[in-house]
Amino acid sequence: MTTYEKNLKTLAVYYPEMDRMIEKAEKEAESDIEVIEETSYDDEGILKITKDGKTCYLNGKRDTKEAAQSWVKTLGKLPRNTPVLLMGVGNYFYLKELAEQMEHKITIIVYEPSLKIFLKFLEMVDIERWMDKHLIIFWVDGLDGMDEKNMKEMLQQILKYEMLDHFKYFILPNYELLFREEAVEFIKSCRDIALKELSGFSTNRLFSGVMVKNLFSNTRHLYKGYKTTQFIDVIPRDIPGIVVAAGPSLNKNIMELKKAKGKAFIVAVDTAMKPLIKAGIIPDMFAVIDALKPIDLVKEEEAKKVPLLTTLNAAPEVLNYHTGMKFFFNEGYRFAEEIFQRSGHKMGDVSSGGSVATHVFSLLHKIGIETIILVGQDLAYTNNKAYADGTFQDVIEESDTSNFMMVEGNYEEKVPTATDLKLFLDWYNMYIEGVQKRKPNFRVINATEGGAKIQNTEIMTLKEAIEQECTKEVNIEECLEKLPPMLNDEAKEWTRNYLQNIPEEFKKLKKDARKMKNYYRKLDKICQKKNIDKKEYLSIMKKIEKQMKIIENENVYQMIAITMSNAQYILQGQQYFQEKSMQDEGKEIAQMGIGYVEDVERLAAVFQKYAEEIFSDLS
Repeated sequence: MTTYEKNLKTLAVYYPEMDRMIEKAEKEAESDIEVIEETSYDDEGILKITKDGKTCYLNGKRDTKEAAQSWVKTLGKLPRNTPVLLMGVGNYFYLKELAEQMEHKITIIVYEPSLKIFLKFLEMVDIERWMDKHLIIFWVDGLDGMDEKNMKEMLQQILKYEMLDHFKYFILPNYELLFREEAVEFIKSCRDIALKELSGFSTNRLFSGVMVKNLFSNTRHLYKGYKTTQFIDVIPRDIPGIVVAAGPSLNKNIMELKKAKGKAFIVAVDTAMKPLIKAGIIPDMFAVIDALKPIDLVKEEEAKKVPLLTTLNAAPEVLNYHTGMKFFFNEGYRFAEEIFQRSGHKMGDVSSGGSVATHVFSLLHKIGIETIILVGQDLAYTNNKAYADGTFQDVIEESDTSNFMMVEGNYEEKVPTATDLKLFLDWYNMYIEGVQKRKPNFRVINATEGGAKIQNTEIMTLKEAIEQECTKEVNIEECLEKLPPMLNDEAKEWTRNYLQNIPEEFKKLKKDARKMKNYYRKLDKICQKKNIDKKEYLSIMKKIEKQMKIIENENVYQMIAITMSNAQYILQGQQYFQEKSMQDEGKEIAQMGIGYVEDVERLAAVFQKYAEEIFSDLS
């Protein structure tokens, strides 16, 4: 069986009839494009495309994998189910690196505007292991039903507000040249949907810039903050942890939670705070992780001093309003990791799962709690409602769920759910199964009393769960009062100096970027000569590569890379264009490199200003 035939069978398993659709469309593949497979200098299969008089490569002719590896490296560790959209599969190394390097299951949408390129891709690489690991959707122009209208509807289901914090998209090199109209429409579709969801941010780049400002603003709180690994020292393992989400079923049993107070570690999500406070219940901790979480959800006097689980990405308005203990975990931001290391506490991350409730669930497991009780975790539109009454409104309006997907319920045969909730449900199913394979004594009791069924959980009423599991007295407030802030006086002084020096780090980055720009200008000058000096050419390329490594190793560059995550990674000295000569090739590299580095300079100047405003006065 050929690779192509095996791939058709694999696609048919995940998407019935797709093999038939491909075989039907193959006979009508576009004739205005020529696709030729060649071998790169490092013996990898690469594609050369000719279309509308333009001829170019979709891969670098040397160091074929490095651009894709660099891109995936800038993404960092993506939370489970993060949506990543790729335009193009002609350079399959981008999909390969993404699928193989990501530890958790993510959602990958691959839009390929050329059926011919897609068919060649199916001949070149076996996709089965990637399909097994991740949710991968191939959207190919020319296949039945895969038109612009349906693509927008599909994107609408993927790009939900809850996932936009982590959402990534990337157009593979030279697709904007070969498929300009399609690329513009693809970007426009993604951004229009994201705009609608974000309700106020104008572009993905602006959102990234705001995110960086949020990171800096929240980093101030690390100065007097706490680390989640400190819970291990004071929270008993023989009490249950209770995750209080804000699903519609919370209204049924919220008053039962009073009986668990002082006998469990009760952690609420942000949207559950108002209903809990109104019921006279103060949780032991609550969690806020979203960058765009409205402060009105938690703007209650009783909430101000309740310990908070949060992230550097969370809405700064919430963290500034809150006056109590703030607990952080490692998120992979290099400039912040310098501070965490000074705390002396071990690394501690959280598997997000995409929602605030899954963050809390993962935290309770990771600090050693062996029994977790879920409350209000419907993951469905119970009684056609998305949230419990008293969250966003006193009475939540019913939704039309007639066209929603249906999943197995806890008490009903089927219940309606949305795409984002289904992603969270899948996360619970996989996470719990994985933990129980390693720790057979790990128990999850679903006391939601409604909603979708989570596999490998025990279904009980909350009353039954509390009577059975909440049998030991514990004062969580007194437990947490034993904890000192994660930084001692010496570490605080170091942190103050370190943060106040961040603007200087951006100054250095600007200087290094200007130096790299000069190298690109020298490359351009070399390539203007009639007879190019190959030795001089290779020498300047090595200097560019060396300077790029210097820039990448600077802690603050990661903030730039996050903001420019959709840029083409031309700084690796790749050659994507088929030119007549080395001169033309070098000119193209120089032009693109200068543009990229100038963007780095501009962003470094903006972020330097942010850092000066935020870190100038630390007390």
